[in-house]
Amino acid sequence: MTNIDHFPPSEQNGGWHVEDPEALGVNADRLNRAINAHDHNDFFTGRNGGALVIIYKGHLIGESYVTGTAGGPQPWTATTCNDMKSSTKSVFGTAVGVFLEEYKDRVNLDTLLVGASREETLIPQIWDQPITDDRKKNIKIKHALSMTSGHDSREPWLAPSARRYYPDYSGAFQMYEYCFGWWRFDDIPDHHTLLFEPGADFNYSNFGMEQMALAMRNISGEEIGPYLYDRVLREIGISIGLRDNAYQEMPYSNDQELNFSSEPGWGRGGSEGCNAYGADRSASPYGYNSIVGSTFRCTARDFARLGYLWLNKGRWGQMQLVPEAWMNLATRRFVRDDGTTPRNYGYTFWIQDEWENVPKDTFMSRGHNLNHSYVIPSLDLVVVRQGNESNSREASLFAKTIIQNIVAALPEEL
Repeated sequence: MTNIDHFPPSEQNGGWHVEDPEALGVNADRLNRAINAHDHNDFFTGRNGGALVIIYKGHLIGESYVTGTAGGPQPWTATTCNDMKSSTKSVFGTAVGVFLEEYKDRVNLDTLLVGASREETLIPQIWDQPITDDRKKNIKIKHALSMTSGHDSREPWLAPSARRYYPDYSGAFQMYEYCFGWWRFDDIPDHHTLLFEPGADFNYSNFGMEQMALAMRNISGEEIGPYLYDRVLREIGISIGLRDNAYQEMPYSNDQELNFSSEPGWGRGGSEGCNAYGADRSASPYGYNSIVGSTFRCTARDFARLGYLWLNKGRWGQMQLVPEAWMNLATRRFVRDDGTTPRNYGYTFWIQDEWENVPKDTFMSRGHNLNHSYVIPSLDLVVVRQGNESNSREASLFAKTIIQNIVAALPEEL
């Protein structure tokens, strides 16, 4: 169990304890080579910048901030906030764990999300018009969180073509209406029809999670951002500015826009003014919620606090903020009803149990532009990487190499 003294105060009150790596048995030369390999990669770090924070045994043993030559924060520092992209899903998963415990008398992982009728649903809003695919009635909470709900993947942030209602459907061209499958873009996969029966396969998608977030707001009466801040984020010392500093400007005119800021925040979707998922800022009766698939923006040091919370199975000091049972379940591969597992994915976390020279208990949050966190409980290690550049063919190898190099610098045994 981690020493209680190793849980850091907020950055305003001193932050992470910085330790000489060699005092903890770390090979400093190897660690420096690992950091330098990250910093001097011309494509992934050099062009638009990047950040790297390494927490070992509760101590900060390495960090770097690289200001890009072509874009990104100017300069990139320890106080720069970056959009963690789809690593936000793991932040949302943290909120889900708290929610399922708080409302365990009403919901669990096997509870139907859409349900068979308005009276049996967690999201009555979807029943305002006919359900677009009867298979949606079989989506359970566990399907939405494990990427097995059957929703398509494509996120039309740029609204690339004309918006169209499906026949006999109407309403705002807004986020929830899009998730429900009432409207679409020309030539873009949508959510009118599921790809498969819920639970039968795996497909990475935001849209089941966004509907789960709506269900949580329906039950708790709170948006996800403030809900999680009051119960968890404030307690682990993450910036108070994150609670109410929501923003709505989502789409990208280039690959770097809105990735970074001097202020923390969590994107807000739905209702008038929002353009998430290509919505047109029209008014919706369904109101706001956080964009739970992306848009959580903070510093690398603060995201490391979340990683350290996850490493300690939801405990921070003497407080059990997230149920340990949830963290154990969420950070191992999701198992379907037939006993099989479709992918190396749990509940909002990726399970990296097949990487060479990396412990099998490694799990991570993963976001576009290599906005990742890696947690290795057996090594008491958390690594956070932020960036503004991605390349699908080479990014995975670069990310894996970062972790392999850092692991190689640590003592063979704790």
